[in-house]
Amino acid sequence: MVAILATSGSSLILLFAGIAAACEVVDPPKCEAPGVTTGSASPSTTTAYLYGTVDPNGCHTTYTFKYGLTTSYTGESSDTAGDADFALGASGFASGLQPNTTYHYRLYATNSGGTNSGADKTFKTSENPVPPPTPVPPTVTTEAATEITSNGATLNGFVNPNGYSTTYKFEYGTSEGLLNKSTSSVSIGTASKKVRAEVNLEPATQYFFRISATNSGGTATGSKLKFTTAQALWKINASPNPGASGSLLQDVSCEPSTAVCTAVGRSTSSGADSPMALRWNGTSWSEQTAAKKSGATHTRLFGVDCPSETRCLAVGNHQSAEGPSVLSEIWNEGKWNVQTTPLPSESTSSEFVAIGCNSTATCTAVGSAMIGGVKKAVAERWTSPNWALSPVPIPEGAKSSQLDGVDCLWSNFCVAVGRYTTSGNAIRSLVMFWNGEWSLQTVTDPAEAVESSLLDVSCTPTPNRCTAVGIWKNSAGQQFTSAYRFNGVTTWTLQGTPNPSGSKTSTFQEVSCATETSCTAVGSWVGSGSTKTLAAEWDGTNWSLQSPPNPSGTIFSSLLGVSCRSSSCLGVGWTVDSSFAVKTLSEFRE
Repeated sequence: MVAILATSGSSLILLFAGIAAACEVVDPPKCEAPGVTTGSASPSTTTAYLYGTVDPNGCHTTYTFKYGLTTSYTGESSDTAGDADFALGASGFASGLQPNTTYHYRLYATNSGGTNSGADKTFKTSENPVPPPTPVPPTVTTEAATEITSNGATLNGFVNPNGYSTTYKFEYGTSEGLLNKSTSSVSIGTASKKVRAEVNLEPATQYFFRISATNSGGTATGSKLKFTTAQALWKINASPNPGASGSLLQDVSCEPSTAVCTAVGRSTSSGADSPMALRWNGTSWSEQTAAKKSGATHTRLFGVDCPSETRCLAVGNHQSAEGPSVLSEIWNEGKWNVQTTPLPSESTSSEFVAIGCNSTATCTAVGSAMIGGVKKAVAERWTSPNWALSPVPIPEGAKSSQLDGVDCLWSNFCVAVGRYTTSGNAIRSLVMFWNGEWSLQTVTDPAEAVESSLLDVSCTPTPNRCTAVGIWKNSAGQQFTSAYRFNGVTTWTLQGTPNPSGSKTSTFQEVSCATETSCTAVGSWVGSGSTKTLAAEWDGTNWSLQSPPNPSGTIFSSLLGVSCRSSSCLGVGWTVDSSFAVKTLSEFRE
């Protein structure tokens, strides 16, 4: 329906004239035949890509590449060029061609205006390639196993890929006729090289093994060799895990004349850390009730020393609204109680990480505090029943410092160790000696060290001797174990310490000396992508590696504390399994 609001004779005539004009049919413009240019060709042995350009001149256009041995083309490849009003690239694909042969080809294009073609051109396919040589299997040699311990070994071999990309693995088992286990396959490309793999094994067991390598030419195996693992020295003991979200043990102390030991650490539940204490009776662990700091959101224990069967002191920190602060607890008369510890002057945070006692009434705790925005080493001495700050010297020009380990023999003989940062931002080992007051002592870094730290120290009386352990790093970032021997006066001597073969990072975390000529250090090392337990023993002359086991299924295991009496040692720490559950770790060496 059309509505006319106001009209006059003339306007009505004009309106209908406009309608008539709008209804006239206009013929579409006629198409011009497309422009076409035959382009280059890119041939291979039996195929070729063909190229050219097509200008549709604004009309819907299709194109076809025709090709053949003559200009009587027998093959074709078609596509659509669209309706652009400018030249477009066109491509086709010729297949089923003969090698080393000349072919003709031409591009055609068609729209409603007609058909045009480009010039006829030729291309020649390439010759058949020389067939590749027949692949040759690798050449392999099984080499003797090394780093044989009670629970593992390193399997060795040599692989020559003979020019073809190759993978290798080691096959092993307890029967020469049945190598029913193998390591994961590893690719080495085409380069000849010595290869190795670490395997976890059972103690006191004979194993057979060989290397196997595979490339496109086939699989080759080396001769079978055998070895026997050592008797187990360290054994895993079941230990409680009271924390719903995780539990770990930081330190352990065994009473000098009995089999009774105490371990401390922390457990986590509902996002809060609680202090944890366990009691070892020589056979099994039982939980104790460690004391929580009143009003604290977190309470943690890092170090413990038990000068008698009925008395232990543990140290750590607690978290409150004012920040973390030093913490001390005493176990006496069968229960744990929090002690009053003074805070370092002007500190905004502080913690104790280690404690050493020379009697049931005298102990020293060490750690660090943030004072004026700088971390500084701190120490406090306990003369029952009170704690008092004990000023410590700071190396000249040090930008920061901290103490990580301490041991005391007498009221006038304590040694504390840690680290400090120089004015040039280098990390160096820190050693202090107490004979009524603290004084700095000097240790010499390993020749290639760019960084060093001491993490613990253990001393034995008659004569007074101490061993300190820790780590050092070289310029390539590799981390190694370190140990020093103190003559009881002023001299510290660097000792040679072992590191597991293939280790990128090895750490001595704590040390315990049962006698003047018997010390055991524990820690961890990183190999084959996982962190594993580490232990070594000093026999008065040399350090040698031992083999503390790693719980089955764990991706991380570390020993943080150790306490030795005679030839027996108890080590504690923590593990993480494949589901990332954090659990306590306890191991005993008879």
